[in-house]
Amino acid sequence: MYIRKTKKQDPKTGKQYFTYQLVESSRSERGPRQKILLSMGSDIELPSEDLPILAKRIEEIVCGYVNVITSHSTTVETLAQEYASLLITRQANQPKTIQESTETPSDYQSIDLETIEYQEPRTVGTEHLLLSFASELNLQKELASLGFSEKEIILALGTVIARAASPKSERATYEWLTTSSGLGELLDFNFKDTSLDHLYRISDKLFQNKDSIEKYLEKAQQRVHGYQNTMILYDLTNTYMEGRSKGNPKAQRGRSKEKRTDCPLITLGLVVNEHGFITRSSFLPGNISEPGTLQKAIDGLSSLGDLFKPTIVMDAGISSEENLTWMRQKGYKYIVSARQDSPSYELEGSLVSVGDVEKTGVKAALIKTNDDTEKWLYCESEAKGAVAAEMKKAYQKKIEAALEEVKASLQKPRGKKKYEQVLEKVGRLREKHKAISGCYQIDVKASEDKKTATDITWKAEDSKIEDRLNNHYFLRTNHVDLQVDELWNLYDSIRTIEDSFRFMKSALGMRPVYHQKEGRVDGHLWITILAYQLIQSCLYRLKQGGIFYHWETVRNRMSGRIRVTMKADAKEGKTLYHRNTTKAEPQQQEIYKALNMTSQISKAKKFFI
Repeated sequence: MYIRKTKKQDPKTGKQYFTYQLVESSRSERGPRQKILLSMGSDIELPSEDLPILAKRIEEIVCGYVNVITSHSTTVETLAQEYASLLITRQANQPKTIQESTETPSDYQSIDLETIEYQEPRTVGTEHLLLSFASELNLQKELASLGFSEKEIILALGTVIARAASPKSERATYEWLTTSSGLGELLDFNFKDTSLDHLYRISDKLFQNKDSIEKYLEKAQQRVHGYQNTMILYDLTNTYMEGRSKGNPKAQRGRSKEKRTDCPLITLGLVVNEHGFITRSSFLPGNISEPGTLQKAIDGLSSLGDLFKPTIVMDAGISSEENLTWMRQKGYKYIVSARQDSPSYELEGSLVSVGDVEKTGVKAALIKTNDDTEKWLYCESEAKGAVAAEMKKAYQKKIEAALEEVKASLQKPRGKKKYEQVLEKVGRLREKHKAISGCYQIDVKASEDKKTATDITWKAEDSKIEDRLNNHYFLRTNHVDLQVDELWNLYDSIRTIEDSFRFMKSALGMRPVYHQKEGRVDGHLWITILAYQLIQSCLYRLKQGGIFYHWETVRNRMSGRIRVTMKADAKEGKTLYHRNTTKAEPQQQEIYKALNMTSQISKAKKFFI
């Protein structure tokens, strides 16, 4: 083998450049012949005198020679290992000739067992699963219709599947695609021919086509899984960002749901149907007011011209009177956790158990009202009562400890004693503990001249605490035709969207966001949503087959399937390379059966050198 350096010219720019080829010389009846084994590109950063050394080392690796004395550099060794791997893969992918098939009529070969080695293990189980669902949704065809080139389609699939199979940063994604995953082999593409910048650019292009892809996937999921949207759930969450993110106008301080008040936030709004599929998404500033976003989001739902008005399910955070009035005017049905006071506490009948009694422990009854356009539902929850009791203890412990500290400072030499200052301190304390402070009567006693605070006393008003933290809540709906259990089950479906948020933040690495630029942040969130869509297709199909696994369970089990090359010395001085996928184990077969999928992942390939 030797490396041939050839000068070429770009037909568009006229610029000249060099390209390298790995060539093998052989003798034939017509004389010496050269066969190009591998195109090596144009960016081999080696001096010309090192090219023969590189060619020799590639031949040694491919033929299995052990090089005891290494006089070449680390750069040569790294390049040799990379090009030898590419050559072996290319040889494996080449179809057999008629002559080869007649010379080896059977699959029995004689090899030296002592020389068996295993090379290039690559995970393919999870990747094959996700790629199958992407194909089932015809995602590749949709991307092509949006102007994505063949290479861009592969990069898009690689980015999305990587987020689902190995959720990490874009930099770590690139390393996973090039060194750990066999996704490139499944797609017949070498991700080493790309760079990290390619992943960033494909993220940008995916986000530029967000609306089109989102609308397409909504219809495609319905087509593939055979369901219709009859209900939607809308909610907001936020995730925190590392760094200052000064160049991102959406990165704003706000109320962090992870209690990360030290970081800027970005808000994610999701519209999810009752089957757990995301139909719309929006990326909003971190300081956005939840009640002010609903109308814009729901208006976006009508862009597809749906023939039905879905039921909107919301928690108390966005069920403002303004939003409810707007939904009634637009003809939407809704069921929400009420922010408003109940019209009365008088029940139409006795409390009845709703939902899964063992899991929820919820009892509910309709409230008497003269309004024939809305119903109110009174709900008592054992779980909410237990949580409320713990919260009472925690809140009371915190505020009383803070009051004790203020009181103790009155006796310290340098403690605050001025009456006005102590009043201010108590006021700030009330604001800090506002969840419970309104249930306390706090008195600051002053000296006769009103200049010095002499004592602080407080008393918890148990009746107010009971009203503030209790075991009941109210639901409000304009579904006046439904009964108690139907209404509560409808509202309980909001757990679907809460599970979606929790899943994306934990299992898909959406939190925290390390990017600083707005476009990079939006792309990161959008790729996470696309990964979720593929995963939800898998989980939905598994549920139809009676398997209720979390994605982590599916991912961990399927990642055990790898594709690996066995290398061994054979007769006549040849080296056998045999590349195959590990056999599906019982737990993996269970998943394939539920999904109605084949466990075959690429055929075995063998060749001799």
